[in-house]
Amino acid sequence: MGRGVLSLTGMWDYEPIARVVVDGQGAWREDRQDLPPAGEMPVPSHWTDHGLPDFHGRVRYSRRFELETRPEPGEVVQVVFAGVDYAATVVLNDHVVGTHEGYFQPFRFEVTELLREGTNHLVVEVTCPREEPGPVWPNAKRLLKGVLSHWDARPGGWNEDHGQDRPTGGIWNDVSLETLPAAHLGHIRVATRILPQDLPGGYRIRDAVLQEHDALQAVVTLDIEVFAPPGSYAISASLGSSGTVEQRVQVRHYPERVSMVLQIQDPRLWWTWDLGEPHLETCRVELVDEAGTTHTKQILTGLREIGFDPATGQWFLNGRRVFLRGTNVIPSLWLADYDAAQVERDIELLRDANVNGVRVCVHVTRPEFYEACDRAGILIWQDFALQWGYATDRDVMQDAVRQVRDMVRALVNHPSIALWCCQNESSFHNKNILDPVLAWAASTEDPSRHVRATSEFTEHTYPGWYHGHYRDFAALPATPVLTEFGGQALPSIETIREIDPELSWPPDWALLAHHNFQFEETFDVAGVELGADWHEFIANSQLHQADLLQYGIEQYRRAKYAALGGMFQFMFFDVWPAVTWSVLDHARRPKLGYEITKRAYQPVLVGAELDRTVRSLRRLDTGDPIPFEVRPWVVNDLHRPLTACRASVRIVAADGASVLEVEGTSSFDVPSDGVVSEVDAIAIELPTSLPPGPYVLELRLHEGDEVASVNEYRFAVPPERGAR
Repeated sequence: MGRGVLSLTGMWDYEPIARVVVDGQGAWREDRQDLPPAGEMPVPSHWTDHGLPDFHGRVRYSRRFELETRPEPGEVVQVVFAGVDYAATVVLNDHVVGTHEGYFQPFRFEVTELLREGTNHLVVEVTCPREEPGPVWPNAKRLLKGVLSHWDARPGGWNEDHGQDRPTGGIWNDVSLETLPAAHLGHIRVATRILPQDLPGGYRIRDAVLQEHDALQAVVTLDIEVFAPPGSYAISASLGSSGTVEQRVQVRHYPERVSMVLQIQDPRLWWTWDLGEPHLETCRVELVDEAGTTHTKQILTGLREIGFDPATGQWFLNGRRVFLRGTNVIPSLWLADYDAAQVERDIELLRDANVNGVRVCVHVTRPEFYEACDRAGILIWQDFALQWGYATDRDVMQDAVRQVRDMVRALVNHPSIALWCCQNESSFHNKNILDPVLAWAASTEDPSRHVRATSEFTEHTYPGWYHGHYRDFAALPATPVLTEFGGQALPSIETIREIDPELSWPPDWALLAHHNFQFEETFDVAGVELGADWHEFIANSQLHQADLLQYGIEQYRRAKYAALGGMFQFMFFDVWPAVTWSVLDHARRPKLGYEITKRAYQPVLVGAELDRTVRSLRRLDTGDPIPFEVRPWVVNDLHRPLTACRASVRIVAADGASVLEVEGTSSFDVPSDGVVSEVDAIAIELPTSLPPGPYVLELRLHEGDEVASVNEYRFAVPPERGAR
């Protein structure tokens, strides 16, 4: 048959077998009446986009493929699935070869003895059921799908009748046959410890971090699975140009686990993009028997060590503190549609917004996204796919333990992944019983990273949206670990037209609610003005989100390391035409909040504590402009000091004309990875002839002759007293 991979992607036949509902006892009830017709659909894909819209149930996929010869002696053949949502039963040539449950994991079954010369018939029955609204969904769920089945910002949101619309069922990733030697390598885990050389008594990472000039060594451990007939084998491993380590192993059972250690002097390390190069190394492992090399695997990884202190919220990368300017990402719920080009576009948008960390929020996304973050130097807080309430029985716990281990095994070698988190906003039972068990299971699979049992409600804060005013961010709520904050904003008129082609005015509130719009929060808490038409409503909504994000991010960044070690804004983009907390809509069209986030997340950020009179700039008695002061502060996330700095102010009118420019008079330095809380104030006195209207105060930080940071604040000059 020949070693290698035979792709089985392409057009498959499909036939709906039953509608399926998961009831309160955990039974999967079937209804085989009035089913949609059979047909063809591409694999990979989701069936909701190919003839089975809003179908919850069991679908039989089948295809035939030709083999010229059967496998040779000494070969094994596996059928490999890169992703099936949700439960799969695999049948080859009328023999059941295995079952699998879980939407994100790759899985495989050996089929060597079942293959035949000529035509072979592969059948996959895929079940993606509906969970019964009320008894099961949303508070006692049994399917472990996170945001794919229950989320504020998916079609229908929390609505019991429609919150599970547009299901994600199907064979969403590649299918193939892989031919391997009988003696072959399985899962390989790579873990790295970064140490300075020649320190007596060893070394432990503390707040005193490694410096650029320190001589380093990387200690890399490989945990290798060997699938082989009993006997003696050699394993050799190399990482980059560091040389090769060899080890003999006696295989007694199947699989055999082997540990190897590599020491690398003066390694090239993996860094976030703002601190250095996200350097990647190829780890090569070979399995050798008496006749020579039988199997080789290569893993692209990075040499780095990640640390997290939950008491302070501080992150450490290769022994240095690093402040995370993060956001929550859910690129798509329909993973078959999220292709490599879209991944690269999203990474560019994240980098353009000065993001150096993302929370992959309550799901596992496509492998290509993690690979892209590795290359781009973006750290990842990785959530498991558990959201809110789940059933409390042993079966759910057992399944969750298996699947959280699957998640860690699938992603463990990505240097970008910094932390595992087992559930989001847990119910009482989950938080106190399920989540600690999941955290233990994840830590046994990967002792090298911090594991959080849950992302707490107390780590998510929404002043100016669910309560209070956005200026309540001044109290620094939800620190030291801050994984959600933000507010909704309407998307562009193009997206509104996708939601409501008629552009109904006043808006169709029920239609907007189905697309995730929150009425009370928009008008009663945030105080957004409706305006006279869609354009005014969109502008008012986006201005509120922009003001909230700018004020909140600036408050947190000024408190860097004193109150927190990073933040994750909620959220970056939408998964469908919706009204949500995103700063980019589903088509990646930016809201005003995107530009604000980009500016507020500059690695070097200059800001100002403006005198409160800046919003009332005329004297009531004379109508003359009121002088005020700008009090700059600077945050520096770079690991180098800024020297000979000064600040300047420019007032700009709505037409872009410069009204006033004032240079700061003092020179100051900003420490590496530090904060200067206040420098000399800059006095501003607006011209008496300044007409009323909107203006921008542009604040600049100069380092020598270079502009290191630019920030902006909106304000308005009111008309003179008595003017109409």
